[in-house]
Formats: sequence, C-alpha cells, structure tokens
Amino acid sequence: MNWSRAVAVAAAGLVLCGCAGATSKAGGERQTASPTHTAATTAATPGTAGGKADLILNGQTDARPGQLVHMMLYGVSRAQGGDAVSAQSPALRGPVRLRWEGDHYAALATLEMTDKPGWYPLTVAVHGRTVAHDRIQVVRSQRPSFTMPASGDVTRPGEPVWMSFDDLYPGERGTDFTVRSAALPRPVRLAHDDDTDFYNPRAFSARPTLKPDLPDGTYTFELYGPHGRRIAGKRLKVRASRPGDHDYRGKVSGPEFYDPGQGYSGGAHTYRVRVGGRVAVMWHDRYPDPGEETRLTATSPAFTGALHLRQDDSKGADGDDPRFLGTATVRSDLRPGRYPVTVTAHHGRTKRTAYITVTER
Repeated sequence: MNWSRAVAVAAAGLVLCGCAGATSKAGGERQTASPTHTAATTAATPGTAGGKADLILNGQTDARPGQLVHMMLYGVSRAQGGDAVSAQSPALRGPVRLRWEGDHYAALATLEMTDKPGWYPLTVAVHGRTVAHDRIQVVRSQRPSFTMPASGDVTRPGEPVWMSFDDLYPGERGTDFTVRSAALPRPVRLAHDDDTDFYNPRAFSARPTLKPDLPDGTYTFELYGPHGRRIAGKRLKVRASRPGDHDYRGKVSGPEFYDPGQGYSGGAHTYRVRVGGRVAVMWHDRYPDPGEETRLTATSPAFTGALHLRQDDSKGADGDDPRFLGTATVRSDLRPGRYPVTVTAHHGRTKRTAYITVTER
C-alpha cells in the first residue's frame, strides 16, 4: 500500500470508529482496540490486475444482532470493479453490494436480528472472484435500556444531562421516545444521532439542560414510548454547589448604589436618597450560576417592588467581572431611616445586604 493510500485508510477508520483500528492476519485471532467501534484490516489477497485488495471493517467486533458493519475495499479501481463488487456472510441476510465512493468501494450492512453469538466469515468478491476476507463477531442481544447519570451522582441545577435509550433488540419498533420530568423545562424527545451511535440504528439520545432554579432534591425522569406507553424511569439527585464544594465558583461583591442620573463609576455600600426618589443598584459576580443572569433580584422594604437586575453588556462593563444592575424607586410613604437592600444569588447560598438612608422629601 503506498503512503497516500495508507493515510486514507487510517483516516477512514478513525473517522468512522473514533479509535485506533486492530489488525488481523488470515486465520489469526484479532486483538480488539475497544469493545465496540473497532476497525479491522484483513490480510491482502491477490485481487485484480491492479494488484492487491485491502479490506477495512468497522463495527465488526462485539457486534450485536441488528447492528451495522461498515466495509471499505481499497486496491480495486472503478474500472476493475464496475458494479460487480459484493460481500457475503452468514451473518447477513444476503449479498451486499459495495458502491464506488471516490477512491474505494464501500457498503453499510445490517446484521440479522436472528444471528447467534459467534464468529462469521465475510468474503468480498469482484466479478465473482474472492479478493478479500475477514470475520464478524456477533455477541448476545441486550434488553432495551434507559441510561442517565448514576443515581449516586449529584447534578447541578442548570447543567446539561445526557440521556439515552438503547432499543436494539428483536421485536422492538417505533422511534417516538420522550422523557418527562419536573426537573426539565419541557418534555424532551430522544432522537437518533449518527455521530454518537453510528453502528446502532436503534439508539436514541438527548442532552437537555435542567431548570436553572431547581431546589435541591431527587427528581424522577420517565421514558415514554409510542402511544404514550411508559417504558422506564430513573431518579437523579440535584443539588446546587455550596461553599467548600470543588465546583463552587461564587465570588460576589455588592450590592452597591449610585445615582442613576450620573452612571456607574464605582458605587458605595451606603447611599442617601429622598422619599420617592430613585437609586441604581449594582451587583458583581465573577462566576454566576447558569441562567442566573435572568433571575437576580434586589429586594428592600424601601422599594416599591422587587428589582430585577439585568446583565450589563455595555462598553462600560468591558474588563470587569460580570455585573448586573437595575434602578429602583423608593416608596413615597416611607419614614426617613436606614433600610436594607438584599441580593440573593447562587440558589440562596450567597446573600449580601447593604443599606440606603432615606431622607425627607
């Protein structure tokens, strides 16, 4: 095999299986690089007048009934092969035609659902003449399984969660699978993804994000199939990180106050404002929780209502920690005095209070 072909063969195997391939010699035992998604190369056998044919298989070890096997044949030109390149194996329903794909012949074959565990020979022929051979390893079928993070794992509010349903089993049908949970903003439909489940045509997955404001607790996730039939359920522990946890990143400062008519140039933690007047509130947080930029509020008995803080995306915020601001109106029926203003963040784990002094009108 020349250098350019070697690069092409290696690249094809890596792209399709995501791992280094294992090689085998005719009649020898194969060493598998990983339990699934392997690449195998048969020993080249005399082929057509162009030289030798090289066969590469992906997904042919530890394969379950119904799984896909990808085969690529190099060393046979389109002129030599024409439309007469085919593969045969007792593991397949019948002959599989390989088609020309730029610089090689290729095909994607489906293993029979009735295959028993064992090794099955595979041969590739050009115009009826065998030019390459290999073997396919079939293992037992596995019952359908719904997978999520282990029940002992702790997931944070606002984090994405990987969930999948492996439905590759004799007799299973349908493609409409949905997960429902009070921890999700809405029901999530599982879909097949060739990038993550190339060899399993009945694998369905999704990666939704948990609600960002979830209270700590254990939540149930239920999988429903076609016609609303409940298939399985999983439980997931959700808890926001706290000071001392390895992933706690809260680093806040504030609240600060300033005159909304003057703009922010460094606020104060104490502020004087007249009855019925207005005061701007600033809050800094180097590592806000996911989604927190939409739900931060400042509360005070001096305000006409809860003040929603929005993230400051102005030029003035460049180079600063993420900062959040808003302008509140002081109640007109207040008595002069000192009043607290409180901002609560990180799911209630971080709370800071500063004070404003309300003067007579």
